[in-house]
Amino acid sequence: MTSLRALCIAAGLLVLAHPLAFAQKWEVGAGGGGSFYNAKTISSPQGSVDASFKPGFAASGWFGQIGDRTGGELRYTFFKNDMELKGPGGAFSMSGRAQAIHYDVLIYTNSRQAKTRGFFLVGGGMKQFSGTGEDLAFQPTGHIAVLTRTSQWKPLLTTGAGVRMALSKNTHLRAEVRGYFTQAPNEVITPVSTGEFKGWFFDIVPMISLTYVWE
Repeated sequence: MTSLRALCIAAGLLVLAHPLAFAQKWEVGAGGGGSFYNAKTISSPQGSVDASFKPGFAASGWFGQIGDRTGGELRYTFFKNDMELKGPGGAFSMSGRAQAIHYDVLIYTNSRQAKTRGFFLVGGGMKQFSGTGEDLAFQPTGHIAVLTRTSQWKPLLTTGAGVRMALSKNTHLRAEVRGYFTQAPNEVITPVSTGEFKGWFFDIVPMISLTYVWE
């Protein structure tokens, strides 16, 4: 939690400092969309199982600035995706959720005078994975891996691209596709004994948002 607190302070300083270098508009916004993960394999001498997060939804809110060619935003995102292990012994699911706090830098393809603007983004932060379902003693894949009712923070990398359109002076519509990249949360989806669970999970989030803009 200390690293998360330090991240929040650093991101806040970036938000406040950024307008000093560029003429800015301020922005608050909220939106939602889908949440789609890749699957990973957990391997052990006893066999292997597929570990995945089922398709779900994401909701996000942020505060930031809009510059002429660059911008930045401090963002909180909530994800709802159930977890699943599937292997020769059967399948087991548990409800799950995640939350992330991150700072993103946006690079715009044209000036802020344009009504429609494309953008690319990159950023980073922390993401917490949580198992929220019933923690059963017996799971069909329990000889290889288990799902646990616990939480784990992981470093987060964000990327994406989108477009924003001015509906009025103060109201903008945004459509974007975001990628959230983290290493496998091996305390929430836990290998048993000598099982190996490595690599990266990526969560693809198509999102529609409304924002309020002012100077």
